[in-house]
Amino acid sequence: MEIRKVQRSGNTFYLYLPAAWCKTNRIANDTQLVLDMSSEGSLVVSANQQTAADKQLTLSFSENSGKLDRRLINMFIVASYLNPVRSFRIKLNKPISSLDILDQKRLMSSIELVEFGEDSISCESTISVEDPDIILKTLIRKMLNMIKVMQTSEAKELVQRYEEEIDRSNTLIQKSAISTLMFKRSSKLRHIELFYIAMLSKSLEGLADHLIVTTAKQTKSLAEPVHAVLLSLLKCLDALDYRSAAGFATEMLSVIDKLDDKDIHAHRIKALLQNLSETLIDWAVTNEVESKK
Repeated sequence: MEIRKVQRSGNTFYLYLPAAWCKTNRIANDTQLVLDMSSEGSLVVSANQQTAADKQLTLSFSENSGKLDRRLINMFIVASYLNPVRSFRIKLNKPISSLDILDQKRLMSSIELVEFGEDSISCESTISVEDPDIILKTLIRKMLNMIKVMQTSEAKELVQRYEEEIDRSNTLIQKSAISTLMFKRSSKLRHIELFYIAMLSKSLEGLADHLIVTTAKQTKSLAEPVHAVLLSLLKCLDALDYRSAAGFATEMLSVIDKLDDKDIHAHRIKALLQNLSETLIDWAVTNEVESKK
């Protein structure tokens, strides 16, 4: 780290750029630099004018790459979508069948604009998310509605639709966090807030996945306490201090103590609820530390 003194001439403040950096980036008298403010409030000086929206990603698998399992293809699609690029194209080492294409479309139903060809997958997208905190609260409300539907005799298709919307909300939150951390886009949220929001979102998405596959008997015993915990989570996010986090954790512990560890879904739901509580406490303590500055 190098510290340099700001100088002033009239109403203008200026700072000399390091000679080594200028040489490395071939800075000349007429070079145009990009100035941006990060979500941390720092001023970022860049010699590269190419923004995230200009970047195109191509992944090409050769014949030596081996057989690409459809689950592996799905992982690469999600990873490509989460990163801040204008478009991406995945060239496969062999054609995929129409059944595989239909299966992939079902798996990727929470992501728009992804197109499947015979031997390639592409996406043209400039989607960005500026308010992941709002999306997180919307995700929780969707889960509350999904649980209400699960307690009735409504069609399973409606529950599935809610689950897909929850997946999409989580995907957009993860994309926002990765984009901001990589390119330091201007945002009202700080990096540490994005980190905690992404952690909560991931746990909530996992919680929804386990809830929708429970039996009618399991749903009856799980739905009401999980619904109550999610309502408390919304209230805690509004206050988000260590006292409210402790209150949420206390309520959460009273719920998971009653869950049956022998049931695999109840066991995973228990772990995910505990993850939510731990993340909230971490976030609340971070806020308390920062308040002491």
